[in-house]
Amino acid sequence: MQIKIVNAKRGHKPYLLKANAEINNVNEVNHHSNFSLNLDKDYFVSHPKFRCLVAEIDGKPVGMLLYSKMYWADDGEVIWVSQTHVEKEYRKYGVFFKLFDALKKRNKNVKIISCATGKPNKTMQKLLAYAGGVQMDLLFYYLKVNQ
Repeated sequence: MQIKIVNAKRGHKPYLLKANAEINNVNEVNHHSNFSLNLDKDYFVSHPKFRCLVAEIDGKPVGMLLYSKMYWADDGEVIWVSQTHVEKEYRKYGVFFKLFDALKKRNKNVKIISCATGKPNKTMQKLLAYAGGVQMDLLFYYLKVNQ
């Protein structure tokens, strides 16, 4: 089974929206998603605000990883993984790890990859630990501005 990692294209949008909905469901996130609009105004543009990798098998999207860069005072430039998803029938084929390997190869100057996951998402927590991730004692907050 050949897994190919590519940058997300407009044709991947239906898959990305489906993956986003599944991620929100697993994490028990109950809010209106603006992801469709955000893809159009922030990703499918000449200067995207974030990056998105898609894992394909025989041209079919089976996994995704959405990320951007940020800066931490103590560590410098950091990758923030906003979302990652692999279709259930393609789990245990290494898709998750292929996505992360591609992320590391495309961002060799970054020393830390950071992400958060919902407490109910035990699968992601196990994958991150298996990949060498260390849980931090930080609480994440968000403040809405310009509503």
